[in-house]
Amino acid sequence: MKKQIAASGELQWTEIHAGTDYEFVFELEQDGFVELELLAKSDSHWTLPGSEASVLRMELNGEYNQDCVLFYGSRPLSYTRLLGYHPAGEYSLRLSFNAEISSPKVQRAWIQEIKLGVVTAASELFEVYKHTPVLYGRSLYHPYDNRDTDTPMLMFYWTESVGSGRAIEYQIMFSHEDEGTPTPLLMSKWGRTTDIEWVYRVVLDEAGEVQSATFQGPHHITTSFEGGSALGGHPVLQVATANGMVDQQITSAYRFLFPPAYEWKPAVEPRERVMDAFPFTYQVTAWEMLRQHPAERPVLANSFRLGDLRHYLYVQTAKVTARPEVKTSIDIQVKLTGVNGWFSGSFGDLRHGNFRCAYDGPYFQFSTTVKLPKGTGLAHIEEICAVWLPGGEASVEVPEFKAFFLDEEYKPMEPIRSSVSVTVTEEQPRQTLWRAARSELQKEAGAEA
Repeated sequence: MKKQIAASGELQWTEIHAGTDYEFVFELEQDGFVELELLAKSDSHWTLPGSEASVLRMELNGEYNQDCVLFYGSRPLSYTRLLGYHPAGEYSLRLSFNAEISSPKVQRAWIQEIKLGVVTAASELFEVYKHTPVLYGRSLYHPYDNRDTDTPMLMFYWTESVGSGRAIEYQIMFSHEDEGTPTPLLMSKWGRTTDIEWVYRVVLDEAGEVQSATFQGPHHITTSFEGGSALGGHPVLQVATANGMVDQQITSAYRFLFPPAYEWKPAVEPRERVMDAFPFTYQVTAWEMLRQHPAERPVLANSFRLGDLRHYLYVQTAKVTARPEVKTSIDIQVKLTGVNGWFSGSFGDLRHGNFRCAYDGPYFQFSTTVKLPKGTGLAHIEEICAVWLPGGEASVEVPEFKAFFLDEEYKPMEPIRSSVSVTVTEEQPRQTLWRAARSELQKEAGAEA
């Protein structure tokens, strides 16, 4: 458990700009990992070139700790960061406006509340926090790429038993990726435009001692970690590529330390459930698309080109096969009331260069989307099916299903769900995952008449 140790008690928004800092003094009664929750906003917006974000620099007892990109703009958001492992004692936390990193048209930020907690050796989370990596920002296009593109938003983790010990794997969620899967295919192949990558994996013995440590290096190569540490022993990595790979060679001058905010359980949920738990991630990635990838004009529902992210049905489901090591894909298709034909999530199993639109990744729990005409809502959907696709296993079980749209503010709306298991095969390639009740279809038909 995390024990709260201090709060700022601020009731009014306090402005921070060049020359005006904010200092907060707190007492740490026990050694531990200090976690910060900062309620903040700024005169910025992630959709506007040159005004994407303001950046706050954090110094602890006069020493550089990290920077915080306020990517949520003028809307208040609680930004959670780790300050590292520190012994008991008195500390002074200084927050200042970092004009060098902030977008050029942004001049200020505001904070309203600071909360601090500590994870001590008595906590069941202690090992998870201990090995959380410090992440230096990307510096490929200019010294501070992450102030306006592919910014890291949060970190999560999962664990598994390894012999008598366990492994902890840390994954980071970026607002997008500038390279990798072509942007038009992201929605069908991954069900999102965020980039989620594992960055660091540590294997511990039963005593908690490190047996091995690896990271996902450039070109997705798993590499032994032999790098340095910072902020009380955290391993240090840097975002090194435009598709979220990392390296242990540090060349940039700004860094982040995100707490492990969510324990992902791959056996029961896709990684996108982390986005559901933090809805702001849907908004920030949508704003980045509006700025960097203007939606197609005119809008074509059967085109794989990227549309407005509110015009997609977001689907979370699973594919279970006898041989999980064999790449196997299924399609999700939607039938709308009064519209002939089906809308395909993979656009008819489309290939684009070396990429397949249908998901063929390593996890059996996965997400996809179905692009639909503007204005479509759950009330317009008559039926949703799973469809077998060639090239993989002959039989695929689809045990569950969740689907939703984004609202006008790009937040997830109330979903529809089904826990009815279906199996699709070459002989019986189409099975219904969800069908609207007849009364709903009659009500919809009457409204259109």
